[in-house]
Amino acid sequence: MLGIEIDKLQYYQQFKLMPIIDDTTQLIVIAILLGGASAALLTKSFSIKHIPGKWMLLQAVTGGFLLGYGARLALGCNIGNFFSAWSAGGIHAVTFTATLLVGVFIGLRITEGLLVERVRPHRFSFSLKPKKQLALGIIVVIISLTISLFLRTTAAVWWLAGLAFGALGWIAGLCFATCYRDIVAPKYASGVMARAIGLAILTYATGIYILQLLQIPFRFGVPQIGQLQIAIGGLIFGLGIGIAGTCIFSSEWRAGGGSIYSIIVLLSTILIGMPALALNYEWWLTILPQEPKPFTLYSYGPSTGYIAPLTFSLIMIGYGIYIDISTRKTITTLMTKFTNRLTLKTNK
Repeated sequence: MLGIEIDKLQYYQQFKLMPIIDDTTQLIVIAILLGGASAALLTKSFSIKHIPGKWMLLQAVTGGFLLGYGARLALGCNIGNFFSAWSAGGIHAVTFTATLLVGVFIGLRITEGLLVERVRPHRFSFSLKPKKQLALGIIVVIISLTISLFLRTTAAVWWLAGLAFGALGWIAGLCFATCYRDIVAPKYASGVMARAIGLAILTYATGIYILQLLQIPFRFGVPQIGQLQIAIGGLIFGLGIGIAGTCIFSSEWRAGGGSIYSIIVLLSTILIGMPALALNYEWWLTILPQEPKPFTLYSYGPSTGYIAPLTFSLIMIGYGIYIDISTRKTITTLMTKFTNRLTLKTNK
């Protein structure tokens, strides 16, 4: 539409544009939206809300742009370069996480200093009656599952996984951005999301480890770019999270649940941030060293590969428990009761 010859851009020469029905990464985005919408409707909690004022609109567009630009530069977002990368023992997970957290911290400071007193949504919300939500939810689920029957096997698996992931996001309130805020701003942290993400990584990593022990083929998607490029992309991506207050994943399921703010963040990510990076992707490749490239620790065997995700996930879970006062008190109480009973039995 803008007269740009897309097929001549280096980014799209390296990453070919594909029809949506054949592109698993596009399918999973749409599926997460539908999964979030299905869960919201079936739980009768769908509501059109969060219509942003001018400052909130600026926050959504700016944060969304940075999310898209950073994710494309690093060739992965908090799913590919954080969740999956840690689970698969990828060393780029360390690089991405370190700069991501710095970006989140800076973004939060910008939000607290410039936006927090100005950002307000319009006081408007609209919800369907519970019975209509339930009926519409059933229809959305039926249509979503029917679509999977017309997709090739691999695409159908990604589609179904996206539906499940979107539904899980809505039901559990699963948000990577909250997890990162728990880490860089512990004063405001509950620790719940840090534990949840830590447990999710542990589950995924254990599955990969078992596949390796059984010698079942598993393809590790390690981005073939320099670590410095991943670091800069992670920093920009984290900055977007700090400003927008959300990540790409949580924007998707929240958009499915009727959040206009999240829809704007997501559209800014996909339609502004990502294409902007594609336009100057070649420039980044010329100024950034493309060595050393990342690899997975599974190259040295299953046990070595499992060490990093196991350690990191346990640290996340432990940190989540440590900063959650109520959980600490519950554990202390249980331990005290156990010790008292053990002492009583010993005395008898």
